[in-house]
Amino acid sequence: MGQILSNPVIDKEHHSGEDRLTAFGLCAMQGWRMSMEDAHVVQPNVLNASHKDHIALYSIFDGHGGSSVAQYCGEKIMSILQRQESFKKGDLAQALIDTYLQTDEDLLKDPVLRNDYSGCTATSILVSRLQNKLVCGNSGDSRTVISVNGRAKALSYDHKPTLASEKSRIVAAKGFVEMDRVNGNLALSRAIGDFEFKSNSDLPPHEQIVTAVPDVIEHKLDYNDDEFVVLACDGIWDCLSSQECVDLVHYGISQGDMSLNDISSRIIDVCCSPTTEGTGIGCDNMSISVVALLRDEETPEQWFERIRAKNYHIATSFESRRRQVFAYYQFPKDNASVFEVTTKKPQDRFSQDNAAQALSTSVDNDHDNVEINDTDTDSDAVTSNNKRKGGPAASGSNGPVDLFSLEALLGAGGIQVSQGPNNVSYIHGSALSEMLASLSNAAAGEMVPEEDDEDDDSNKNEKKIEEI
Repeated sequence: MGQILSNPVIDKEHHSGEDRLTAFGLCAMQGWRMSMEDAHVVQPNVLNASHKDHIALYSIFDGHGGSSVAQYCGEKIMSILQRQESFKKGDLAQALIDTYLQTDEDLLKDPVLRNDYSGCTATSILVSRLQNKLVCGNSGDSRTVISVNGRAKALSYDHKPTLASEKSRIVAAKGFVEMDRVNGNLALSRAIGDFEFKSNSDLPPHEQIVTAVPDVIEHKLDYNDDEFVVLACDGIWDCLSSQECVDLVHYGISQGDMSLNDISSRIIDVCCSPTTEGTGIGCDNMSISVVALLRDEETPEQWFERIRAKNYHIATSFESRRRQVFAYYQFPKDNASVFEVTTKKPQDRFSQDNAAQALSTSVDNDHDNVEINDTDTDSDAVTSNNKRKGGPAASGSNGPVDLFSLEALLGAGGIQVSQGPNNVSYIHGSALSEMLASLSNAAAGEMVPEEDDEDDDSNKNEKKIEEI
């Protein structure tokens, strides 16, 4: 699962927009991972007004081993697409293939990125009004699906090393599959970047151990049946099937007061794990775009009305689906608390009412040495330098105490943790002298002093404080 934080970073990146062809809502969140390695493109029209056609481009890039390649794709992929002769000729399927391969070539020309060990999966769609067609290109295990009369239709297929077609290419290129990973390392078999797996100069790009060549699927649009497209990284698809995701979008549409942005945000809430003590799903970066397919002269509001008028029976909700995804976790009975991990800052989850109980649990059950990193108190997450046994302590769990819970525990005893200059934290409060006396006595192996010595010990403690 890789290194993870003690609390998820829940700040979300939102984008929304519309044009004559499509409307979209995108949400992305770092979550439990140490950094955000996803990138995206949301471009309702990549052509200028002089063109006869109107082409929308949407992409999700899921980075691994770092964020450099994914960020490069997010910034450059549209301009690389526009340079391709196949795109200028209107051959959209070949244009996506050429664009992915050209991106690899451009990365290799960069003196820094050519030596970067990161890579990224890519799933992209081009929607053409003139051709009345949607084309999807996919490399890796990000995924794109389209809702056709409420049913999920695959526009891409996950590229895993265990697939017979993928494994045969890997082995033919002198690679191997071990523990379901390419050379025991990479959990996917196609990606942009990852040049350590593309170093055989005797083989063309499509025959390398890992290739950027996308599978391409074309879909003829029928606006009576075709409703919207979902593009997402594997952080979403690890938690939801294609149909479950489509159902959740329809559920959001049926509510009558949710935008595409709201729906994509809530789906991320559904998929973000409430704890790191489970199976590992829900602890990845998450990015999702929901793209509405608009008829001629149709506004997004009219599109919402048209889809709601189909009156699908969706036997799920965001709350119920979240409970099913993380069935091992004991969520509160009230639905308002089901999404607490993605809506409530870690420092706000603790109160003086539960601080004493948390302290008792920690003292009785947690005998491990815990290292607390110095951190900015305004940060959304606290990182651990060592591998964690578990995530933030859930109800009834015995996980290590992080900085936010430590602040609450100290606060309950009259001691505060404050931020000083240069991000240096210091402890103060009325009970500080008592705490220092207790620690000093414990270190010296002394018994608790008799009442007669109380004044003398107090003076000693004051002297220690002054020295500190």
